[in-house]
Amino acid sequence: MRLKVENVTVKIESREILRDVTLEVEKGEIVALLGPNGSGKSTLLRTIFGILKPVKGVVFFDGKRIEKIEEISKIAAYLPQESSDTNLTVLDVVLLGRTPHLSGFKLPKNRDLEIAKRALEEVGMAEFAERKFSELSGGEKQKVLLARVFAQQPKLMLLDEPTAHLDISAQIDIMEIVRRKVGSGCSALVAMHDINLASMFSDKIIMVKNGKVVYAGEAEEVLTEESIKDVYGADVRIKKVGRSVYVIPKTRGERNGRRVHIICGGGSGRDLIYMLSEEGYSVSAGVLNVLDSDWEAVIDVDGEFVEEAPFSPISDEAHEKNLKFIEKADVVVLSNLVVGKGNLKNLVAAKKAAELGKLIVIEKTRFELRNFFGKEAEEIYEEIVRKARVVRSEREALYEIRKVLDRGGHANSRR
Repeated sequence: MRLKVENVTVKIESREILRDVTLEVEKGEIVALLGPNGSGKSTLLRTIFGILKPVKGVVFFDGKRIEKIEEISKIAAYLPQESSDTNLTVLDVVLLGRTPHLSGFKLPKNRDLEIAKRALEEVGMAEFAERKFSELSGGEKQKVLLARVFAQQPKLMLLDEPTAHLDISAQIDIMEIVRRKVGSGCSALVAMHDINLASMFSDKIIMVKNGKVVYAGEAEEVLTEESIKDVYGADVRIKKVGRSVYVIPKTRGERNGRRVHIICGGGSGRDLIYMLSEEGYSVSAGVLNVLDSDWEAVIDVDGEFVEEAPFSPISDEAHEKNLKFIEKADVVVLSNLVVGKGNLKNLVAAKKAAELGKLIVIEKTRFELRNFFGKEAEEIYEEIVRKARVVRSEREALYEIRKVLDRGGHANSRR
């Protein structure tokens, strides 16, 4: 479905919330709606769906002007930002999506039931059909609510922050589901708060400020340091990885000239990265997958890093860069990371740091509980701990780093 919003102005009481908003969503597109809280994103979605009436302007669905919400809901589905909990079963929640297609007070028919079950299959929640909605996790609930949207069989989806309050894995799951649905011929206008997630999954970006569309286009065109400063008031850096654009906060702090490199991933180095930055150390980290929480943390403290594409194993090139960072560092820390096929090279890099006499190992959890690679990883780790200083927490690691750097020595073996 092609959506066109033309010169729409909306007032709530005496306050003008939207002003002369014009935008388009083509069939088969995901368009991300970005802007700070209070910018008018939710109001715009509610207006398109017919919940709010504009004082000026028109909304067209495939070139037709439809104003009654009963008619709009037969072709468009709206997922609000907040949904109330319920003790209904998952299947009953999804069946509510069939309401616009039922006449009067008619009960769902077998066809409606089949459509609801198929929607649950689309979001990977078929086995939860008889569970109570209230018993699900946040990510599971959001998938069920998406299934309710799918059961409505919309040509256009209006989604208000569908990834809010979810961890990064759940956010990606939700957006992958939305992308698959759009790929089947639907369209989606999605209000989002995560700029990087919007860049990854959207075909176009629309940025809203004070109720007006101020930027619109593809991510590479729209997401600039200047536009984000204008809309959010934030100083950022823009980094391009492949065809994706990533927004990185700028931070500045006093540094004491000592360099600490952290071998981490999956959030295992995040706390130490911030602690070291606060202490004034220059922090580097690697090898990290783009969008990993450790990747975000080292960017946040304006540190250096070696990166790899999202969900990709460490390449030889990235591994070599990591070794160079290790050589330059005064101290290297191996975090309490999980080791698998994709990041075994990080363990090999830690072995090199241990051989150089500059490694501190954080062992909060026994290695056998974090080793998903097998015997080879176990043997490498045993070699590492024989030559490294092993501690049990980030605080202990920070204490050891201070001692080593204050005396100008090495983090050599001592358990």
